Amino acid sequence: MAKTFRNTWRIHDPDTSRVMNENNTLSIEFLPDGFVFSVMDTKAFKYLALEACQAESPPSLEDYCRALHASYTENPLLNQAYQRVLAAVYTPEVVLVPAHLNTSEGENELFSTYVRNDHHQQVRSDPLQIIDAKGIYAIPQALMQVLEGIFPGCMVKSSCLGMIKNVMAAKSIEKWNADLVLHVRQAFTEILLFDKDMLTFYRSFPTTCIDDLLYYLFYVLEQYQQKADQLHAFAIGEIAMDSPDYALLSSFFKHVEIPQRNDIFRYVDAFEDMPCHYYYNLFNLNACEL
Repeated sequence: MAKTFRNTWRIHDPDTSRVMNENNTLSIEFLPDGFVFSVMDTKAFKYLALEACQAESPPSLEDYCRALHASYTENPLLNQAYQRVLAAVYTPEVVLVPAHLNTSEGENELFSTYVRNDHHQQVRSDPLQIIDAKGIYAIPQALMQVLEGIFPGCMVKSSCLGMIKNVMAAKSIEKWNADLVLHVRQAFTEILLFDKDMLTFYRSFPTTCIDDLLYYLFYVLEQYQQKADQLHAFAIGEIAMDSPDYALLSSFFKHVEIPQRNDIFRYVDAFEDMPCHYYYNLFNLNACEL
C-alpha cells in the first residue's frame, strides 16, 4: 500500500512574483521519510519559500519516487524554471578516504569493501577539501532517474557530506565552540565528534526516539573515551529547546547549544514562525555549494 505524504511546513513570501522567478535557486534535501525544499533569491541571498513533505511512516523507494514525481507535477514551485537546482540526498553510508588517494578507477570496489552494495545503487564521490578528504557514497538508481528526469542538469550530492562541510565551516567562520554536534531528525541522527578543530568521528545512525539517540551517542563517546559532562555540544535539526528531549540531553553535557541561522543569508518574515535550526543543513547548502 502506498504511503501517505503530508505537508508539515509551508512558508512563502506573500509576493508571488519574487518567488516564481527563474533567476532563483531551488534547493532540495531528500530525507528517509520525506523531502524538504527551499527557494532562494540568488542575487539577494534571501530565502523566499520553504515546503516540507513527510510520510506517515518510512516509505518504500517506489512510494518515495512516486510522491516526488507527484509533487513535481502538482506544485508550481517545483516545476518552474530555476537558475540552479541543488539536490542533497541522505546517504546513510559514507566512506571517507584521504584526498590524495586515487579512487577514480575503483570507487565501487572500495565502497563495497566497507558497505553492502548492489547494482541498484549508483556509487559516487565528492571532494571534502575542508578536511582534505574525499567522500564515497551511493544513491539509489531509481531516485537518480527521477531526479534526472524532472530536474535535468541539477547538482546531486550527499546531504551527509554537506553536513560535514557545513559544520566544519561553522566551526571556522562562526566560531562554534563545539566538541560534539548532533543533527537530529525523526528517522536518524548524525553524530560529529571533534578534537578541537579536527573531525575525529562522523556517522549517521537510525533513530526514532531519544533513547535510540542516547544509546548510539554514549556508545560513540565510550569508544573515544570522552566524558559527556566535559563536552560542549551543539544540537541542530528537529529538537526544540523547550522539549523534554532537549532537557534530558542537556542533563548529560557540560552545555548544549542551539545555534542561530547563518547570517550570510537573509530570510523573509514568514521564516520567523520556524525554529531557525530545524533545517540548518538545507539552508547552508548554498553557502558550501555542496
